[in-house]
Formats: sequence, C-alpha cells, structure tokens
Amino acid sequence: MIEIERSHILIADNFNVENWDMDDRVEEIVNLAESANSEVSGITFQKLKKPVRTYLGSGKLSETKKQIIKDKADLIIVDDELSPNQQRYLEDLFKIKVVDRTALILDIFANRAKSREGRLQVSLAQLEYLLPRLAGQWSHLERLGGGIGTRGPGETQIETDRRLVRTNIKKIKKDLKKIKISRNAQRSRRLKRAFNVSLVGYTNAGKSTLFNSLSKKNSISSGKLFSTLDTKTSKIYLDNGIGCTISDTVGFLNKLPTVLVDSFKATLEELNDSDLLLHVIDSSNKNFEKQIEVVDNLLEDLNLEKNNMIYVFNKIDKFTKEELEEFNRRIEYLVSVDEEAIVNISAIQNMNIDILIDKIQNHTKSGYNINSAKVLY
Repeated sequence: MIEIERSHILIADNFNVENWDMDDRVEEIVNLAESANSEVSGITFQKLKKPVRTYLGSGKLSETKKQIIKDKADLIIVDDELSPNQQRYLEDLFKIKVVDRTALILDIFANRAKSREGRLQVSLAQLEYLLPRLAGQWSHLERLGGGIGTRGPGETQIETDRRLVRTNIKKIKKDLKKIKISRNAQRSRRLKRAFNVSLVGYTNAGKSTLFNSLSKKNSISSGKLFSTLDTKTSKIYLDNGIGCTISDTVGFLNKLPTVLVDSFKATLEELNDSDLLLHVIDSSNKNFEKQIEVVDNLLEDLNLEKNNMIYVFNKIDKFTKEELEEFNRRIEYLVSVDEEAIVNISAIQNMNIDILIDKIQNHTKSGYNINSAKVLY
C-alpha cells in the first residue's frame, strides 16, 4: 500500500523573473506533489524583494509552523532548490522532513523509472544531488530519507560517506557507458531501416496518448506527470510504404533539475538522430506559450536543431467553439509561418490523426530536410 504524506508547500516569489504567475506555480507544484502521492494540506507563499537565507521571512515561517501543527502535516515541499544550509534551517524549525523541488522531482522519477538504464540515470542524479548535502546532516546513507535531518556524527563518517557516494557515482557512470554502447549499436541498425520520428514536449502534454494513437499500442498515459521516463519505440508503415519508427520520450518541465538533465542527456541526445520531431503541446493549458519556450530552450541546450519539427497542439477537444476561436487567435503568429501545415487534432479522441500522418509522410518525401512546420491537434 502506497503511503500518503500530508504536505505543506512553501513558495517564494522573487521578482517573478521567469514570468510565471503565482497561480501557475501553485498549480504545477501541487501537481508534482500529488504525482509523488502527497496530499497537500496547505500552501504558504510570500513576495520578496530579494532572496533571503531562510527562504521565507521569519514572520511568515512562524505563521506556517502554527498551520502545519494544526493540519498535522508531516512534510514540507519547497518550490525551489534549497541550499544545504536552508534545508537544515527549515528542518530544525519545523521538526519535519523538508523536500525541495529538485528532490521532489527526483522522487517522482525514481518511482516512474522501469528500465535498468532509467533506474541508473535516476540513481546517478540522486547521488549527484546528495553529495554536496552530506556535511552537517545525518550522513549515514542507509538512514537518509528516514525522517528529520539532524547533525552528522562527525567529519570522519562524513568523508567515508562522501567516498562511498563518489564510488557509486563512478560505478553507475561505467554501467551507463556500457548500456550506451549497446544502445548505440541497436540504434545504428534501426536508423538504417526507417524514418525516425520522436515525440518531445512538456510533461503531461499528451505525448504517450499520441504515441498510442500512432502506434496502435497501449503505453502508459495516466495523466500523471512524468508517466514516461524510459524511451519507448514502435514501428509503423506509412501509406507510402516507408517504415517509420515512433519514439516517446520523457516530458520536460520548468526548472528541471540540472542533475536530472545531465543524467538523462545520453538518452535525450538520441533526438539528434531523429528525422522529425513532434513537439506535443497541451493547447488547453493557459501557459502553453511558456511551456513551448521551456522545451525549445532545453532542446537548444542539447544542441538540437529545430528544423524538421512539427509543433503539435493537443487537447483541442477540451475547447468550446468560442474558446477554440480565441485559441486560434493566440496562435496566429504560427499560422503565418505555414498555414497549409496547420490542422486540429485530438489524440485522445483520435481526431484527424490521419492528417497528422499525412504531414509526416510529406517530410519523408522531402528528403527529411524541410523547414519547421506547425501542426495543431
């Protein structure tokens, strides 16, 4: 039976430099908490002129402490990555476990990873995150995560644990290198035989649902964040007789932890071998433009070309006629790029998937090298 933890969320608004309003941040961190099987009992947020070493002001933290005692919360979730000192301070103050955004996402990934490679990648990210946090806390590895953090037993034990972590990191990297060699050999054989299409996009955009629709298979599409971690590939034959592989990949997220991006980089770099990227977007999300930007920036960080990419807007079925008209006005800047490449499709309703497949076929006819097109569904 899965244990449900009652959590209280802390959010600091520092100049709103990322242009995400508070409602959006609250919605996303609550979704993350629920994906980690946590029941959110309360939320505290505070606008700050500048970051503070205690994350929130002392008065706000005092109010929060009273609230979590009243709500009987047993977990604090912070919507930012904390420094080791901030985490220790908050745990000493609240006397319950404190998990920052990075640790929360790592926990979700750990629960979702199925393949050996996926589990190793998550373990590597967790250890890279843990290493700078050993000093000054209860550092025996078998006891970490077992409740409230307390002072470490001394520098000798801390150094022992650090060596153990570094040894584990080295071993995991070696294992991942072996897996990569094997995967590269398999990929080389696959690339010679088919036109390769990869699905990318913000988490929960509907990539797995589209993968199911295109491949006629039932992969996981639970509606939870990060339902897909391990790259899945299926082969289909297009109407023009060309063999086509469809690959589903891990969803991206705003402020995705650097340690996680680095750990999954080898897998994500396979996107360089794709002949076509389908950038799947949740059109019903009011922040879809920001989500597009997050994904495009991550693709850029991976040195991926945006040529040969179709922007696929999912969940159009959620709109009323009036809402759809308003949505179309919002994306007029995309329409102006290539009006002929735009089509409304719903993956869950299997609406106009045949038209999307036609667009894929058009890419195969063009020698796999045409300008980016925009496809709405």
